[in-house]
Amino acid sequence: MPVSPNQWFAALVVAVCAALLVRMFLPARRRATLDAALRRLPGRLRARAMTLWHWRQWRSRREDAARLAEEAIQRARRTRADKDGNVIRPEAFKGPRKPH
Repeated sequence: MPVSPNQWFAALVVAVCAALLVRMFLPARRRATLDAALRRLPGRLRARAMTLWHWRQWRSRREDAARLAEEAIQRARRTRADKDGNVIRPEAFKGPRKPH
């Protein structure tokens, strides 16, 4: 049996009323601590969302960098080159420096 939006709203109202009832019976010091924590909650949620967004951006950039590096490695493997010890000298650099 699906739950209707009216039932969701009623459940939300009951939960809020129960939370306010519990808050009312807390000592003043605990109530102040709870209120301060609830005031900080939106800022913390926003910071957490921004951290998640930055993580996704970082991961995306990292994947792009890995893909570009792999493409460069494959291009280097396809290019014919002479090896001089551990230095690779492509044939493209053997021509005249000024073609005119």
